[in-house]
Amino acid sequence: MDELTLILNASEKRLQFALMQDTILLHAEESEPQKNGADTLLPHIKQICEQFSLSPSQIKKIAAAAGPGNFMGIRLTATIAAAFCRANNGLQGSINYMHALAGNFFAKQGEIIHIMTSGTRELVHSQCFQAVNGTMQAITDLKLIPYAELANIPCDYCYGSGTRSEKAQEVLTKQACVLLPASFDSPSINSLIQCLQAVTWQKQDISPIYLKECDAIQNLPHIAKLQGRDPKACREELNRLLNA
Repeated sequence: MDELTLILNASEKRLQFALMQDTILLHAEESEPQKNGADTLLPHIKQICEQFSLSPSQIKKIAAAAGPGNFMGIRLTATIAAAFCRANNGLQGSINYMHALAGNFFAKQGEIIHIMTSGTRELVHSQCFQAVNGTMQAITDLKLIPYAELANIPCDYCYGSGTRSEKAQEVLTKQACVLLPASFDSPSINSLIQCLQAVTWQKQDISPIYLKECDAIQNLPHIAKLQGRDPKACREELNRLLNA
């Protein structure tokens, strides 16, 4: 029975999945669903398998974008990967979302691409990649930095959702790098497929890449006050539950 590989990404607004048989791409889709729009993902994957006379039980490998990005989107794909691999005795692997974005642009040898994605109102996810022998290699660590620090990062090109805010634009217009259009701000299906070359397949669940707390935790003090509770006590109780 032929084994299938499933690629999932929901790190930002776009939901993407691709179904592969060995190195052959059978089907790929992407959309920008509204709230709860991802609820149909599993039934849709089942439908696509049936269309090709395949079974979801043949999906033995799942590679999911682990972030950084949307808390719920990353958890969604990580949970699907874990469920499939447990049910099918398969393997799962993590894709660095920043690496997937870096593969969108065909840079020349030695050129540096700075990927920036939205973090918070004051911070942006930042990582640089360099074209080396036809591949994009990370040359800086993934960081969450203030917009002002973007001026100190040398590169040839930059793009990503983090470049679109007014604060980022103000800094980047003073840079010598080329700001690529918003069409580069979501990874292409081909770029996600190329990321499979760097995936380490494992039985263990995918560890999401979070450089910041989710919005619910950040808003906890405000929510606690609205409910007439002590914000400090609520945070202590949350920490207790998370580490129980």
